[in-house]
Amino acid sequence: MSDDLKARITAAFKDKSKGDKKMFYIRDVVKWFPGDDRHAVQNTVQELLNEDILKYWSSGSSTYVMLAEFFPKE
Repeated sequence: MSDDLKARITAAFKDKSKGDKKMFYIRDVVKWFPGDDRHAVQNTVQELLNEDILKYWSSGSSTYVMLAEFFPKE
């Protein structure tokens, strides 16, 4: 995976998470990078999930991706 794409995705999450919204659909993340290959973005998000930089959060019916630092503590 491209370290540049990882950095851009992480920076985009930090920028988009400044407001009230912290959770995003994977399709939202793909839309943030219209000039990049959709599969490359999805694969990079998966790698960031594996590295615990991002985390999945599920409401039961929908699954979101968010920065690990905003993941609700139990």
